[in-house]
Amino acid sequence: MKKYLYASLFFAVAVLAGCSKTEPEPEPAEQVIGTYNVDKITESIKYATATSEISETISLPIKGNGYELTAVLDVAKKASNIVTIAFVQTVKYTNGQTEKDSDAFDSIELKKVEGTSEYEMLDTGVKIGTIGNNTITFENVSNDKDSLGRAYTYTFRMTGKKSI
Repeated sequence: MKKYLYASLFFAVAVLAGCSKTEPEPEPAEQVIGTYNVDKITESIKYATATSEISETISLPIKGNGYELTAVLDVAKKASNIVTIAFVQTVKYTNGQTEKDSDAFDSIELKKVEGTSEYEMLDTGVKIGTIGNNTITFENVSNDKDSLGRAYTYTFRMTGKKSI
């Protein structure tokens, strides 16, 4: 009788253990790697003494007379929660020529935003954007003074959607 009791107990534990297994969550970098098509670039300036800012937004791609300008942000894994972001701007001319310009941002740390599937992107502890849900926002903010000594804040922001 004990033999059957132990066998049925073993079987019940095995079934319950098999049901409770969950897939481990992928590493943060694995969740966000890929190419993001930049769809907007915004530049703004706000003087310290001003009540409002001057801002301009352009939508991409830009189709001009004889060319088309596009931009992407390529996000690559460096470590489990560290990524490298390459900004690549491409101009295609109607004569078939292509020009590319790029800039890289290395060792961007990903920090989970609680309650969401998004991550803050941190450069040496400073937030420079967010990434997740197939979208990216990259922002560079700097403070300076103009030629007259007036203090201002300059913001450069790019937003994009992941290529699928």
